[in-house]
Amino acid sequence: GLANQKEMDEYCYHVAGVVGELLTELFCEYCPNTAVNYKKLINLAVSFGQALQMTNILKDLWEDRKRGVCWYPRDIFNSRGVDLGNLTLDHSKPGFRDALHELCETTYSHQVNAMEYILLISEHQVGIRRHCLWALAMSILTLVRIYENPNFTNGQQVKISRMQVASVVANSQKALESNEALCQYLNQLFSKLAFANHAKEVRC
Repeated sequence: GLANQKEMDEYCYHVAGVVGELLTELFCEYCPNTAVNYKKLINLAVSFGQALQMTNILKDLWEDRKRGVCWYPRDIFNSRGVDLGNLTLDHSKPGFRDALHELCETTYSHQVNAMEYILLISEHQVGIRRHCLWALAMSILTLVRIYENPNFTNGQQVKISRMQVASVVANSQKALESNEALCQYLNQLFSKLAFANHAKEVRC
């Protein structure tokens, strides 16, 4: 694993945050109505990238370990008596669950920032907003499955179903009609997270 959350943040920046920054530059170059929110967007772009990357990191724990790598922060698990270096498929320690849940809550806070990011994109740019919304919605639904199944032993067990993907595609179209509709849809997805009611406030 990585040493701590700071190292995880740095890793996420280099593999996903920079992508968020690049896309923001492109979106704002393409659409003047979006560019008026450039400063706010660029400040949220890295967090958006981290939301997606952390979801993948959490989901791919066992597949990554097969390749001899782990992107989880050791300190969060060590503080709960869990040694990531000796983790096995039959793990069932409450400490692992608690540490994983903490990472889920961190991911959620980035997902909230991602929602705020999408709301800042011009409502006329339906294609751009759809691109961002699909990625975020699927990330939220994946996080729900991870949180509810902390003892999963492969990524397939927490991967969202084809039916859920189809639902995201279908429901996103109406959600893109206005910021109000978008907020309602994403808040509906966030409500599936058991801890969302007492975590970071979702503002619309």
